[in-house]
Amino acid sequence: MGNYGSVNVPGVSGPELEAVRAIANSALEKANEALEGGGGSGCVLKITFDAEFAGQEYTVTDGAGDTKTGTVPESLVDSVSVKNCNTEYTVSASTASGEQYSATVTTGAYFGQYEVTLAVFTATITVTTAPSAEAKAVLGGSAYTATANGSGVAAISVKKAGKYTVSATISGKTSASVEVNVTEAGENYTATVKIPIAAIPSQGESLTYTGQAQTPTFDDYNSAELTLGGTTSGTNAGSYNASFTPKSGYQWSDGTTTAKTVAWSIAKAAGSLSLNPTSLSLNGDSPTGSVTVTRAGDGAITATSGDPDVVSVSVSGNKVNVTALDEGNVTVTVKVAAGTNHNAPANKTFTVNVTNMVHIYGASWDGSSTTKWTRTDEAAGFTDPVPYVQGAKSYSSPFDDLQPWAGMVKSERTGGTMVAIPKFWYKLTQNGNGLKIQIADRAQSGFSVSPAHMDRGDGKGERDVVYIGRYHCGTSSNKSTSGQRPKANITRSQARSTIHSLGANIWQMDFAMRFTIWLLYIVEFADWNSQAKIGYGCGNDSNTENMGYTDSMPYHTGTTKNSRTTYGCGTQYRNIEGLWDNVYDWMDGCYYNGNGLNIIKNPSQFSDSANGVNVGTLTSGYPSKFTVRSQAGFPVFVPSQSNGSDSTYSCDHWSFYSSSPCLYVGGYYNQCTDHGLFCVGYLSASYSGAVIGCRLQELP
Repeated sequence: MGNYGSVNVPGVSGPELEAVRAIANSALEKANEALEGGGGSGCVLKITFDAEFAGQEYTVTDGAGDTKTGTVPESLVDSVSVKNCNTEYTVSASTASGEQYSATVTTGAYFGQYEVTLAVFTATITVTTAPSAEAKAVLGGSAYTATANGSGVAAISVKKAGKYTVSATISGKTSASVEVNVTEAGENYTATVKIPIAAIPSQGESLTYTGQAQTPTFDDYNSAELTLGGTTSGTNAGSYNASFTPKSGYQWSDGTTTAKTVAWSIAKAAGSLSLNPTSLSLNGDSPTGSVTVTRAGDGAITATSGDPDVVSVSVSGNKVNVTALDEGNVTVTVKVAAGTNHNAPANKTFTVNVTNMVHIYGASWDGSSTTKWTRTDEAAGFTDPVPYVQGAKSYSSPFDDLQPWAGMVKSERTGGTMVAIPKFWYKLTQNGNGLKIQIADRAQSGFSVSPAHMDRGDGKGERDVVYIGRYHCGTSSNKSTSGQRPKANITRSQARSTIHSLGANIWQMDFAMRFTIWLLYIVEFADWNSQAKIGYGCGNDSNTENMGYTDSMPYHTGTTKNSRTTYGCGTQYRNIEGLWDNVYDWMDGCYYNGNGLNIIKNPSQFSDSANGVNVGTLTSGYPSKFTVRSQAGFPVFVPSQSNGSDSTYSCDHWSFYSSSPCLYVGGYYNQCTDHGLFCVGYLSASYSGAVIGCRLQELP
C-alpha cells in the first residue's frame, strides 16, 4: 500500500491539508507494518531477546485472555500478533539457568507494530570476606555465589533487582549476613562479611624446661585465620605472652578484630641435690670443714645446724662451710630453693662429728680500783663459783666439768698426797692498765703452754700433767702429809735439797707452778681477792697447826669456818690446802737482785743467786697495775705500779728487796686481809723461821 499524494480541498489551506496527509501516511505505515508482521489485521509486538533466552519458551499476555507463547529463535527476534489496542502486554521468559524475567509494552490506538526487548538483569555485589570463602547473595528462592580470591574479594553477579541477603562460608564457619539493596542493572554494590573465630587459642601441650629454646603449640589456632605474634619461643621457665590477630576477612566472635593476648608458659624442671661428702669429722686441730653442694639450676642454698652451739654453718657459693664450736654429733640440713628453671628438690643432710675441741675461758680486768674481773670467751655469762663454807648444803662452780680444772684431783704419789694439774694453754693481753687472761684446753695459735707444763729445758719436753703438794711439806716426813705440822725453820736452799732428796722428779714449788695456780684461780673466780671469795684463812694468830684440816670438806674449794670472813686454818682451792694458811711457802725457781726479778725454768738449775733470766724490776706495795713481760721464755704479769690497798686493785701485798733474793708466797697464821693467794714477800737466803714452810711439786 503506497503513500497518500497531495490533494486539494476547497476551503482548506495548503498547510492544513499537508498535516492531514501526514497523519494518513503514518496510519498507513503502521497498517503496513502490522500486515508485514502478522500477516493479518491487529497489532504486532516485535520482541527482541537477550542471548540468555535463546531456545527458551516465552509468553505474551495481556492478563485478560489474549495470551500467546513461543520459542525464542536463534535470531533472538520474534513478532507476535495481539488483538487489542491501547492494551499493556507482558512478555516473560526464563533463562537457561532458570532466572525469570519479564517486560511490558502497550499497544497504541492504531493497529501497528510495537517493539519490546526482554533483557537479562545483571548487577554485581562485590563481597569482602576471607580468602577462599564462598560468598552468597540470596533473593527469595534465588541464590548467587562466588569464591573469594586470595585477597578476600568475591564478585557475585546477580540477575535480579531486590534486597539481597549476603553472607560467606569457609570450613564450616559462616559469617553474619548483611543486606544489599540492588536496584540498578549494571551497577556494582559492595558488602563486607567476616568469618567469626569462635575460640581464642590456648596453649596445647605443656612445656618443661630443657635448657633449649622451645615453641608452644596452640589449640584452636588456624594460621589461615589468625596471625601469630608476640613472644612465640622461650628457653627459661616462666610465663610468656603470644598475640593472635584475625586476618583479613575474619573477626572474633565478639565482632572485634584487634589482637588478643594469650599467655603460655614453660614449667620448671625437677630439682636435684647431692652433697659431697655426706659426713665431716672435726676437732680442735681441724675445727673447720666444708661440704660441696651440687644442684640443678640456680636455687639459693641454705644450711641449718641441728645444734648451733656445737657447729655453726654458712654458705659461700656452692659450699657449706662448717665451724666446730663444741664437741658433739650434729646433723646439718641443706635446702635448695626453687630457682629460675628448677623446682626445689628434697632436702639433704650431712652429719658432723666434733671431738677434742679447743675451749677458751677468759677474764679481763679493766685496771680500775675494783678487784673484780669480767668473764670473757666461753666463760662469759658464767655465774660466780659458790665455794664451801661450814654447814653449807650447796656449793658448785661452772668450771667443775671443764678442763683443766676438772682434772685437779688428789692422788697418792712419791711425794705424798698430790693434786694433779693437767696441761693447758694461756694468753696474756695488756690493755692499758688492764689485763686479760685466757686459758685454752688445747693448743691454740697465739697461746703459750702453761708455765708449769712448758718445756723447761731439762730434757723432758712439755709435760701433760704436773703435781703440786696438797699440803705444805710435813715436819717429820718432808712430804705432802696430813696430820703433821708444816715443816718450818728451814732456808729456801735447805728446803730445795731436802725436797729433791725424795725423788728425781720431786722439786720445791717454783714461780712457774705458783703462776700456773694464779692463772687458774683468776679465770675461775674473776676476782683478785681470794680471801673474800674463798675464806680469810691465815691461822690462829699465834702458831702453826696440824695439816689436813680440810680433809673432811665435802667440796674441793672453800673454808671449814662458819663464814668466809672468819680467820683460821681452813681453806683450800681445788684440793690444794693452805695456799694462804698456816705458813708461807718458799717459792723456788726465781730470785730477786738489783736487776729485778730473775726466773729459772729448769729445776736442776734452781738457785738463790744464779741461772735466772731477768724480767726487770718490780714495784712493792699493793699493785694497781701489772705489766706483761716475756723475757723468761713465757709470758708473766708483774706489778709495775702500786697505789692500791688491801681492798682495792690487786689487794694482796707484794714486796721485793734487792739484797733479799728469796721470795715466799701466801699467808701464815698471823691474821691479815692482804695475805691471800697473790701475796709475795722477800727474805734473805739465810733466813729460816717458824712462819715460812715449803711445798713440793712433781714434774714427771
